[in-house]
Amino acid sequence: MNRREFLQLSASVSALSAGGALPLLAADAKRPNRPKRRRPRKPAAFAGRPNIFTEPAAIEPVTGHLPKFKPARSGTMNKNFTATYHLVASNGSAATSRNRISGSLTVTFKDAVCTVKEVRENRPAGIVDTKLHCTGDLNTAESWTLKSSVQGIADTKFTETGAWDGKQMTVKANSWTQKRTTSHPLISQWALLRLLASGKIKAKPLEFDMLDNSTLRPDQTLRYCGKIDVPVAGGKAKLDCYAQTGYGILPTHYLVDSAGRVQLITQETVNWALTKLT
Repeated sequence: MNRREFLQLSASVSALSAGGALPLLAADAKRPNRPKRRRPRKPAAFAGRPNIFTEPAAIEPVTGHLPKFKPARSGTMNKNFTATYHLVASNGSAATSRNRISGSLTVTFKDAVCTVKEVRENRPAGIVDTKLHCTGDLNTAESWTLKSSVQGIADTKFTETGAWDGKQMTVKANSWTQKRTTSHPLISQWALLRLLASGKIKAKPLEFDMLDNSTLRPDQTLRYCGKIDVPVAGGKAKLDCYAQTGYGILPTHYLVDSAGRVQLITQETVNWALTKLT
Protein backbone atom coordinates (compact mmCIF):
# COMPACT_ATOMS: atom_id res chain seq x y z
CA MET A 1 0.00 0.00 0.00
CA ASN A 2 1.45 3.28 -1.01
CA ARG A 3 1.21 6.49 1.00
CA ARG A 4 -1.73 7.92 -0.96
CA GLU A 5 -3.82 4.74 -0.46
CA PHE A 6 -3.01 4.72 3.27
CA LEU A 7 -4.24 8.31 3.68
CA GLN A 8 -7.46 7.58 1.76
CA LEU A 9 -8.16 4.51 3.95
CA SER A 10 -7.48 6.47 7.13
CA ALA A 11 -9.93 9.19 6.07
CA SER A 12 -12.63 6.60 5.36
CA VAL A 13 -12.19 4.93 8.76
CA SER A 14 -12.40 8.30 10.48
CA ALA A 15 -15.66 9.15 8.69
CA LEU A 16 -17.21 5.77 9.60
CA SER A 17 -16.11 6.14 13.22
CA ALA A 18 -17.67 9.61 13.54
CA GLY A 19 -20.98 8.28 12.24
CA GLY A 20 -20.97 5.26 14.56
CA ALA A 21 -20.82 2.81 11.63
CA LEU A 22 -17.93 0.67 12.93
CA PRO A 23 -18.83 -2.06 15.49
CA LEU A 24 -16.28 -1.06 18.11
CA LEU A 25 -16.95 2.65 17.80
CA ALA A 26 -20.69 2.60 17.21
CA ALA A 27 -22.64 5.30 19.05
CA ASP A 28 -25.31 4.18 21.54
CA ALA A 29 -28.65 5.05 19.99
CA LYS A 30 -30.28 5.53 23.39
CA ARG A 31 -27.40 7.45 24.97
CA PRO A 32 -25.58 9.49 22.33
CA ASN A 33 -22.03 10.48 23.06
CA ARG A 34 -22.00 13.94 24.61
CA PRO A 35 -19.23 15.90 26.26
CA LYS A 36 -19.36 15.71 30.03
CA ARG A 37 -20.54 18.86 31.74
CA ARG A 38 -18.22 20.31 34.29
CA ARG A 39 -19.61 21.63 37.52
CA PRO A 40 -19.35 25.42 37.69
CA ARG A 41 -16.60 26.58 39.98
CA LYS A 42 -16.96 29.37 42.48
CA PRO A 43 -15.03 32.52 41.57
CA ALA A 44 -11.55 32.22 42.96
CA ALA A 45 -11.86 35.51 44.85
CA PHE A 46 -14.65 34.11 47.06
CA ALA A 47 -13.78 30.42 47.21
CA GLY A 48 -13.86 29.43 50.86
CA ARG A 49 -14.36 33.03 52.00
CA PRO A 50 -17.39 34.96 53.30
CA ASN A 51 -19.22 36.98 50.67
CA ILE A 52 -18.19 40.61 51.13
CA PHE A 53 -21.48 41.93 49.73
CA THR A 54 -24.41 42.43 52.08
CA GLU A 55 -28.13 42.53 51.49
CA PRO A 56 -29.84 44.89 51.75
CA ALA A 57 -27.47 47.38 50.13
CA ALA A 58 -28.69 50.12 52.49
CA ILE A 59 -26.56 48.77 55.36
CA GLU A 60 -23.56 47.42 53.43
CA PRO A 61 -21.31 50.47 54.11
CA VAL A 62 -21.82 50.27 57.91
CA THR A 63 -21.91 46.55 58.76
CA GLY A 64 -18.70 46.92 60.76
CA HIS A 65 -20.24 49.70 62.86
CA LEU A 66 -23.69 48.17 63.44
CA PRO A 67 -22.74 45.71 66.25
CA LYS A 68 -22.01 48.69 68.50
CA PHE A 69 -24.75 50.99 67.19
CA LYS A 70 -27.56 51.75 69.65
CA PRO A 71 -30.58 53.45 68.00
CA ALA A 72 -31.98 56.51 69.78
CA ARG A 73 -35.16 55.59 71.69
CA SER A 74 -36.50 59.04 72.60
CA GLY A 75 -37.17 62.38 70.95
CA THR A 76 -38.86 63.24 67.67
CA MET A 77 -37.96 64.95 64.39
CA ASN A 78 -41.48 66.07 63.48
CA LYS A 79 -41.15 69.55 64.98
CA ASN A 80 -38.25 71.31 66.71
CA PHE A 81 -35.29 69.07 67.48
CA THR A 82 -31.51 68.73 67.70
CA ALA A 83 -29.99 65.58 66.23
CA THR A 84 -26.33 64.60 66.59
CA TYR A 85 -24.72 62.04 64.29
CA HIS A 86 -21.38 60.29 64.09
CA LEU A 87 -19.70 60.43 60.70
CA VAL A 88 -19.02 56.75 60.04
CA ALA A 89 -16.36 56.45 57.36
CA SER A 90 -16.12 53.26 55.30
CA ASN A 91 -12.70 52.19 54.11
CA GLY A 92 -13.64 49.08 52.12
CA SER A 93 -15.18 45.70 52.93
CA ALA A 94 -14.19 42.18 53.86
CA ALA A 95 -16.68 39.97 55.70
CA THR A 96 -17.97 43.30 57.06
CA SER A 97 -17.21 46.91 56.20
CA ARG A 98 -14.17 48.56 57.74
CA ASN A 99 -15.54 51.56 59.64
CA ARG A 100 -14.19 54.32 61.83
CA ILE A 101 -15.68 57.44 63.41
CA SER A 102 -14.16 60.43 61.62
CA GLY A 103 -16.41 63.37 62.38
CA SER A 104 -19.81 64.59 63.54
CA LEU A 105 -22.95 66.30 62.33
CA THR A 106 -25.41 68.35 64.37
CA VAL A 107 -28.74 69.38 62.83
CA THR A 108 -31.08 71.72 64.73
CA PHE A 109 -34.56 72.72 63.61
CA LYS A 110 -36.26 75.59 65.42
CA ASP A 111 -39.47 76.65 63.69
CA ALA A 112 -38.45 77.56 60.12
CA VAL A 113 -34.70 77.81 60.79
CA CYS A 114 -32.34 74.88 60.30
CA THR A 115 -28.76 75.17 61.55
CA VAL A 116 -26.14 72.57 60.67
CA LYS A 117 -22.61 72.04 61.95
CA GLU A 118 -20.48 69.43 60.19
CA VAL A 119 -17.00 68.49 61.36
CA ARG A 120 -14.75 66.18 59.34
CA GLU A 121 -11.79 65.07 61.41
CA ASN A 122 -9.06 65.40 58.85
CA ARG A 123 -5.67 66.70 59.91
CA PRO A 124 -6.54 69.48 60.56
CA ALA A 125 -10.35 69.24 60.80
CA GLY A 126 -12.68 70.84 58.25
CA ILE A 127 -15.74 72.63 59.64
CA VAL A 128 -18.89 73.81 57.84
CA ASP A 129 -21.58 75.87 59.60
CA THR A 130 -24.85 76.54 57.77
CA LYS A 131 -27.91 78.57 58.75
CA LEU A 132 -30.91 77.90 56.52
CA HIS A 133 -34.32 79.59 56.44
CA CYS A 134 -37.03 77.22 55.20
CA THR A 135 -40.55 77.78 54.00
CA GLY A 136 -43.71 75.81 53.20
CA ASP A 137 -44.76 72.21 53.81
CA LEU A 138 -41.67 70.86 52.03
CA ASN A 139 -39.19 73.00 54.01
CA THR A 140 -37.85 74.47 50.78
CA ALA A 141 -34.76 76.65 51.00
CA GLU A 142 -35.56 80.35 51.10
CA SER A 143 -32.14 81.77 52.07
CA TRP A 144 -28.96 80.53 53.73
CA THR A 145 -25.50 81.43 54.95
CA LEU A 146 -22.61 78.97 54.84
CA LYS A 147 -19.30 79.41 56.64
CA SER A 148 -16.45 76.97 56.10
CA SER A 149 -13.02 76.84 57.71
CA VAL A 150 -10.09 74.60 58.56
CA GLN A 151 -9.43 74.34 62.26
CA GLY A 152 -6.53 76.50 63.39
CA ILE A 153 -5.92 78.14 59.98
CA ALA A 154 -7.46 81.62 59.86
CA ASP A 155 -6.83 82.20 56.14
CA THR A 156 -9.14 79.33 55.17
CA LYS A 157 -12.34 80.97 56.38
CA PHE A 158 -14.89 81.34 53.60
CA THR A 159 -18.47 82.63 53.58
CA GLU A 160 -21.26 82.16 51.02
CA THR A 161 -24.82 83.47 51.06
CA GLY A 162 -27.66 82.15 48.96
CA ALA A 163 -31.33 82.59 48.15
CA TRP A 164 -34.00 80.86 46.06
CA ASP A 165 -36.98 82.62 44.47
CA GLY A 166 -38.83 79.48 43.39
CA LYS A 167 -37.21 79.32 39.95
CA GLN A 168 -33.58 80.29 40.40
CA MET A 169 -30.99 79.99 43.15
CA THR A 170 -28.35 82.69 43.60
CA VAL A 171 -25.13 82.13 45.55
CA LYS A 172 -22.75 84.98 46.41
CA ALA A 173 -19.23 85.20 47.84
CA ASN A 174 -16.89 88.17 48.14
CA SER A 175 -15.59 87.94 44.59
CA TRP A 176 -18.32 86.20 42.58
CA THR A 177 -22.03 85.56 42.08
CA GLN A 178 -23.49 82.38 40.63
CA LYS A 179 -27.04 81.76 39.41
CA ARG A 180 -28.59 78.35 38.70
CA THR A 181 -32.05 77.60 37.32
CA THR A 182 -34.10 74.97 39.16
CA SER A 183 -36.90 72.76 37.88
CA HIS A 184 -38.17 71.32 41.19
CA PRO A 185 -38.56 72.49 44.79
CA LEU A 186 -35.14 73.30 46.27
CA ILE A 187 -34.62 71.39 49.53
CA SER A 188 -31.51 71.11 51.66
CA GLN A 189 -30.37 67.56 52.38
CA TRP A 190 -30.71 68.10 56.13
CA ALA A 191 -34.17 69.63 55.79
CA LEU A 192 -35.19 66.21 54.46
CA LEU A 193 -35.01 64.84 58.01
CA ARG A 194 -38.22 66.56 59.03
CA LEU A 195 -39.96 65.39 55.84
CA LEU A 196 -38.87 61.80 56.45
CA ALA A 197 -40.14 62.03 60.02
CA SER A 198 -43.57 63.11 58.78
CA GLY A 199 -44.10 59.96 56.70
CA LYS A 200 -45.35 62.00 53.73
CA ILE A 201 -42.95 60.37 51.28
CA LYS A 202 -44.26 56.85 51.94
CA ALA A 203 -47.29 57.35 49.74
CA LYS A 204 -45.63 59.23 46.88
CA PRO A 205 -41.97 59.70 45.86
CA LEU A 206 -40.56 63.18 46.33
CA GLU A 207 -39.01 64.82 43.27
CA PHE A 208 -36.82 67.79 44.12
CA ASP A 209 -33.57 69.67 43.53
CA MET A 210 -31.18 69.29 46.44
CA LEU A 211 -29.20 72.06 48.09
CA ASP A 212 -25.94 70.39 49.13
CA ASN A 213 -24.11 73.08 51.11
CA SER A 214 -24.30 75.79 48.40
CA THR A 215 -24.17 73.35 45.48
CA LEU A 216 -27.19 72.44 43.35
CA ARG A 217 -27.85 68.71 42.84
CA PRO A 218 -30.73 68.71 40.34
CA ASP A 219 -33.35 66.07 39.53
CA GLN A 220 -33.42 64.06 42.74
CA THR A 221 -35.98 61.41 43.68
CA LEU A 222 -36.57 60.13 47.20
CA ARG A 223 -38.81 57.04 47.41
CA TYR A 224 -39.97 54.55 50.02
CA CYS A 225 -38.50 51.05 49.64
CA GLY A 226 -40.17 49.11 52.49
CA LYS A 227 -39.03 47.84 55.88
CA ILE A 228 -35.74 46.06 56.58
CA ASP A 229 -34.29 44.32 59.63
CA VAL A 230 -31.07 45.98 60.75
CA PRO A 231 -28.73 44.13 63.14
CA VAL A 232 -27.75 46.51 65.95
CA ALA A 233 -26.30 46.25 69.44
CA GLY A 234 -28.58 44.00 71.48
CA GLY A 235 -30.69 42.61 68.61
CA LYS A 236 -32.45 43.86 65.50
CA ALA A 237 -34.26 47.07 64.60
CA LYS A 238 -37.00 47.12 61.97
CA LEU A 239 -36.57 50.35 60.02
CA ASP A 240 -38.26 52.01 57.06
CA CYS A 241 -35.87 52.38 54.15
CA TYR A 242 -35.92 55.36 51.77
CA ALA A 243 -33.60 55.60 48.76
CA GLN A 244 -32.47 58.84 47.11
CA THR A 245 -31.08 58.84 43.59
CA GLY A 246 -30.35 61.67 41.20
CA TYR A 247 -27.84 63.74 39.30
CA GLY A 248 -24.45 64.33 40.94
CA ILE A 249 -24.82 62.07 43.99
CA LEU A 250 -24.15 58.52 45.09
CA PRO A 251 -27.34 56.59 45.93
CA THR A 252 -28.27 57.50 49.50
CA HIS A 253 -30.37 55.49 51.97
CA TYR A 254 -32.24 56.88 54.96
CA LEU A 255 -33.29 54.37 57.63
CA VAL A 256 -36.15 55.64 59.78
CA ASP A 257 -37.82 54.06 62.82
CA SER A 258 -41.55 53.91 63.53
CA ALA A 259 -41.39 57.18 65.50
CA GLY A 260 -39.89 59.06 62.55
CA ARG A 261 -36.34 59.20 63.87
CA VAL A 262 -33.76 59.04 61.06
CA GLN A 263 -31.35 56.57 62.64
CA LEU A 264 -28.91 55.92 59.78
CA ILE A 265 -27.92 57.65 56.55
CA THR A 266 -25.65 55.63 54.26
CA GLN A 267 -23.79 56.85 51.20
CA GLU A 268 -20.88 54.48 50.55
CA THR A 269 -17.73 56.11 52.04
CA VAL A 270 -19.49 58.77 54.17
CA ASN A 271 -22.31 57.62 56.45
CA TRP A 272 -24.15 59.01 59.46
CA ALA A 273 -25.34 57.23 62.62
CA LEU A 274 -27.65 58.98 65.10
CA THR A 275 -26.14 59.27 68.58
CA LYS A 276 -28.46 61.74 70.34
CA LEU A 277 -31.85 63.36 69.73
CA THR A 278 -33.44 66.08 71.87
